[in-house]
Amino acid sequence: MIKLPSIIQRGGVPYEQCNQCGKCASGCPAARYLELRPRKVVLMVQRGKIDELLRSGFIWECTQCHQCMERCPRDVTPFDIIISLQNTAVRAGLPFPENLTTISNSIRSRSLVQGDQEVFDGDFESYDRASLGLPDLRPPENMEAFREALDKSFGWDLS
Repeated sequence: MIKLPSIIQRGGVPYEQCNQCGKCASGCPAARYLELRPRKVVLMVQRGKIDELLRSGFIWECTQCHQCMERCPRDVTPFDIIISLQNTAVRAGLPFPENLTTISNSIRSRSLVQGDQEVFDGDFESYDRASLGLPDLRPPENMEAFREALDKSFGWDLS
């Protein structure tokens, strides 16, 4: 059994104060597509179902929009709980979506989630940045400092 993530355990997130009002779920843009609602995550944490949450795909489907944080009248933050659960799952060696590695490597190498892409108009004409008169995408001036700040912010150890 995996124990409660430390941020939650230390009282960094007052999950026990949730009264299941549903305001977090009503503000969640992805809730209608998700298996679990943000308030159900909090309920499962309250009931000690951490293992079940860590092994669910739900914790990887959060859009990280912070609506649940903004709407909660009791300052319970399902977002913080979900991020903490994600970190705990990775540290425990549990599987996580492959595309997260691809995205994090892209951000670390180019400072972009994805590279240049062509766009198409209604007649299926193709356009790139140059043909639209857009400037080239430029990485930060000091990529090494960017990577260090990113790694520190996200707690990544990708060296």
